[in-house]
Amino acid sequence: MNTFIYRSSFPIKKKELFQFHEDPIGFQTLVSGATGVKVLKAPKSLQVGEEVILEINIFPFWKKIWVAKHISYKKNEFFIDNQEKGPFLKFEHTHRFLDGADGGCILSEEIQIHFYFWTISRVFLLPILFLMFHKRHTLTGKHFGVKPKLIFCGYS
Repeated sequence: MNTFIYRSSFPIKKKELFQFHEDPIGFQTLVSGATGVKVLKAPKSLQVGEEVILEINIFPFWKKIWVAKHISYKKNEFFIDNQEKGPFLKFEHTHRFLDGADGGCILSEEIQIHFYFWTISRVFLLPILFLMFHKRHTLTGKHFGVKPKLIFCGYS
């Protein structure tokens, strides 16, 4: 199993960045940047047990229901959601909020991921994941009027 990591620094306080994710505007902002995604059930919070249901277009002719459940939460530190049903064999997403330099913070998105034919699919998934998280971090920065700085993107 591999972990995909996308980590950026933001020139804002960690508490503010976490609050953005905790508020409904955070989910709405991030989903608005995703093409081919229809929200069937939005989360009401980041609390353990909260569920998200999405309909995603894999190809124009193939749609898949994606159900994720929040499984762990610590205010201003992290929250974790786990795919209950969806396209991956495993997709556990940790959103980690770290202290950064000069009063800023770091958002580290860490995904334990497994997919069919992993030795081959991981190569094709890397640019897809990069583009998805780059867009998410850019939209987050835009909400605050700042530009995130990429620290790391890849598998560990």
